[in-house]
Amino acid sequence: MFSIHIYIILIFFNSPCYYSRLHSRYHHISINENEISPKHLLSFNLPNSIRSYQLVSTNAQLHKYFSIENQTHLYVLQTLDREYLCAEQFCSCLTQCSIQLKILSQPQHQIIFVNITINDLNDNLHSFRYNEIQLRIPENTNIQHRQCYRIPTVDDKDLSETNEFIYQLIGNGSEKFEIEQTIGNDLCLRIKNQPLDREERDRYEDLWIIATDKQQQQAKMKIIIQVLDINDNSPRFLTNLTNIYVNETFTGELICVQAYDPDEGNNGRVIYSFDHFDDKLNEFLHLNNETGCISINQPLLLTSNDLIPLLQSNNHLLLTIRAQDCGSRMSSTLPVYHPVELIIQDINDHKPNIQVRQIISSIDIIKNNSQINIMENSLGLLAMVTVDDIDQGSYGQVKLTLIVQTTSKKHQQAFQLKPTSMKHYKIELINPLDHEIESSLILFLDAIDGGGELTRFIINIIINDINDMIPNFEHEHYHFITNIQSSSTTFDSTVVGQVHAIDPDSSTNSLVYSLNSNLFRIDSQTGQISLISPLSMNMTDQTITFNVTVSDGEHSSQTQVSISVEGLNHRPEFERNEYFFQIDENVPVRTIVGQIIGKDKDSPGTRRGELTYSLRSITPYSEFFFHTSHTGQVLVTRIPDAEQQHIHQFIITVRDHGTPPLSSEAKLNIKVNDLNEYCPHLINFTSDPYIFISRQRFLKKTSIEKFLYRLFAFDKDISDQTNITFTLLPSTYSHIFNLNSNGLLTIEELPTKIPSIIILDYTLTDTFFPEPCIKQDKLVILIGDTPIDRDYLVNEYEKQLETSQHHRLMTQKLANNKLYQQLLYLLEYLVFYFLFVVVNKKKRNRERSITTKSSSLINPSLLDDSKQQSPHSFITDCNGKSSLLPPLR
Repeated sequence: MFSIHIYIILIFFNSPCYYSRLHSRYHHISINENEISPKHLLSFNLPNSIRSYQLVSTNAQLHKYFSIENQTHLYVLQTLDREYLCAEQFCSCLTQCSIQLKILSQPQHQIIFVNITINDLNDNLHSFRYNEIQLRIPENTNIQHRQCYRIPTVDDKDLSETNEFIYQLIGNGSEKFEIEQTIGNDLCLRIKNQPLDREERDRYEDLWIIATDKQQQQAKMKIIIQVLDINDNSPRFLTNLTNIYVNETFTGELICVQAYDPDEGNNGRVIYSFDHFDDKLNEFLHLNNETGCISINQPLLLTSNDLIPLLQSNNHLLLTIRAQDCGSRMSSTLPVYHPVELIIQDINDHKPNIQVRQIISSIDIIKNNSQINIMENSLGLLAMVTVDDIDQGSYGQVKLTLIVQTTSKKHQQAFQLKPTSMKHYKIELINPLDHEIESSLILFLDAIDGGGELTRFIINIIINDINDMIPNFEHEHYHFITNIQSSSTTFDSTVVGQVHAIDPDSSTNSLVYSLNSNLFRIDSQTGQISLISPLSMNMTDQTITFNVTVSDGEHSSQTQVSISVEGLNHRPEFERNEYFFQIDENVPVRTIVGQIIGKDKDSPGTRRGELTYSLRSITPYSEFFFHTSHTGQVLVTRIPDAEQQHIHQFIITVRDHGTPPLSSEAKLNIKVNDLNEYCPHLINFTSDPYIFISRQRFLKKTSIEKFLYRLFAFDKDISDQTNITFTLLPSTYSHIFNLNSNGLLTIEELPTKIPSIIILDYTLTDTFFPEPCIKQDKLVILIGDTPIDRDYLVNEYEKQLETSQHHRLMTQKLANNKLYQQLLYLLEYLVFYFLFVVVNKKKRNRERSITTKSSSLINPSLLDDSKQQSPHSFITDCNGKSSLLPPLR
């Protein structure tokens, strides 16, 4: 509560001066705001000349606040709020709030001015205009210049003279800033001792400015300071790699260098480039100016002619990478450089190269897998070899080896490989080659580098033959036999025999045969010996001997030939011109079919009287089933089958062993007899094993006509295929159906029950002798009107079959169960019997052991019959005491 202080010029209210002053025209009253109303402010006297006072202010709103009561007293009707009155423009708010009231006295009409000053009290809380402000301060702000960043002051509706504020900055980072109040009461934010560094901290978000008045009331506002970046940092490489190893065949991204610039935006954006870069390297390398990644476009082959001039120390490639930020030219920093050394590692991507130059015949470079002709028995230098590998280091070091592919140990040691320098070798022949051992061999030159890459060079050696070997006959002595030919036969220069000689030299040196005889001649090229003219009969059983000479043009050799002359050779003959044999089918292999006999007038003990037989088939494939022995027996070699082939025909030949041999031929016929292997079966049915008869179709027949159905049967046996007899077995339907022997089924009338299923039993009999095959089967006949009846009857028949099969299975199962029970009972009886026998045997063994033990304890003196007094026996224990034993039973 505020007390009302009325200041009146009169010192004493009841003094005469008081009244005189009340009648002055000007009055001043000071009152505190927010005083309790209504409240008396001023009183006027009523002299004789004045009756009343009246408030006559032109502002009608003042009548809400002030009033004259009882004609002489001035009152405040409502609480006076200085801030509200200023806002409503009742009074001035610059320095103090003053309201001038005009009071009119009656009836004199004199204006009295009353000035009311409303004193301001600190009755309003101060506050900032904004809850939060943001300041953007460059990091290069010079603290020496004391740069001021203005901050809005606190707002207070009360007069500034009424209150004073103390400002304070708090929060994280407040130590870097200070708040100052200028002469005009403005607030300044200044940087204290050290300049701001955006790279150290780019934002201050927890700063608060607090304004405190005299009554310790506070208001606060959040300050966010964004530190603006300047290009004050150069990029700095984070990658320390200087030596990078890379294979020469590698392509793709190799490595990424990275430089860091702590600045923001373009000031921190780093661009990469090569420094002092050769344009030729653009074909091999690429640097991404944004990422700093080095890529290899094409392999850095150490053998590349474009790359070699750029290399140092054969495989080192020096690069310098420049990193610079993208700040403006006025604020750009210095670029930084990073050296990178690419060490190109050679890989074994090249095989050794072999070059061979032959020397022995001509000085020419030969190709791989070509041939060199060498005369046998030659010696000396064969070829010069050069090896090379363009790889570097150990990969370029080549080892050359010689491999001789031959079957001869002599030729294996005939070649020698000698180095003449680091990359040059020579191949020498140190032992002669022999064409007669082998006519060719292969040399393998294997060049292996340090990485294991192999190059093989093949040289085919052809050993040319020279005539240095003597031809030799295969045998030291040849013996042939010839016969005296009949004078009735025409002489045809009979070949007696043939000699053969071998010359290890090549075939270019052909062999020529010759002999010294008046009776025989020899083919100079083939060595065949033949008669010049027929031998006379008086030379029978004589032996003619002569020498045969062979020559290769330079060397020759001889052999002795002896020819024995035998008597006249007669032609063998068969007893018959044609033979006939029969055999049953399915007989085993090596069964004898028959014997063929040939006759020869010559003595059986001589070669011309020794006969041999052979068969030549006429019918196809017959040679696989039969053959003949040397004695003339015809044997089975594969089981015959009459259904496949029942007649086999051959030409049989008999031949003697005379010189020349003579022969005769005859015809052989073998018949394979059919056996009754198969029974006949019905072939009418395909998928449905029944016959359907339509009653409507049957009724269309006249009384004279008959309803006929033809049955067909088949027998796989070849002799029974057309001779099959049908027989209908007696049944309840015998008067309705008739089946003749040829399979013709006749229906006399239909059964009364329609639809119906009729099952007839019938037999099929073949005519095989002596034991025919009889097969019994059932014929199912379905009789109905429509196809619906047919389907119904089929279903019923299938149900009957299923029921019958089920009944048969159940019967079989019951029989099996009964047998199983019987076997189980038998097994139990055997087990009990076995246990009984075992128990009884153990019991007898135990009784026998007790008896044996008792007998061993009998005193031997008691065994004497003369001393035995009673039928009882005595036993003596270990102490010499005797006891009576019961008699043994």
